[in-house]
Amino acid sequence: MVRVKDLKDQIGTSGARPVLYCVVCGSEYSANRGDYFNCSSDRILACCKRPLQLVVKHTIYKPA
Repeated sequence: MVRVKDLKDQIGTSGARPVLYCVVCGSEYSANRGDYFNCSSDRILACCKRPLQLVVKHTIYKPA
């Protein structure tokens, strides 16, 4: 379970950034703590009635 307090501020960071991912519908959400300033720090972040997963998305380019 990911809570708001588990997220980090991502302003000014480089490289791969984490995202919140719903395993049910495949939606992706910001994992920047600053985007949830209006929420309690103990709020569990969820989608489709299930907790979101904190993941790092990797994109791979392959020759066609």
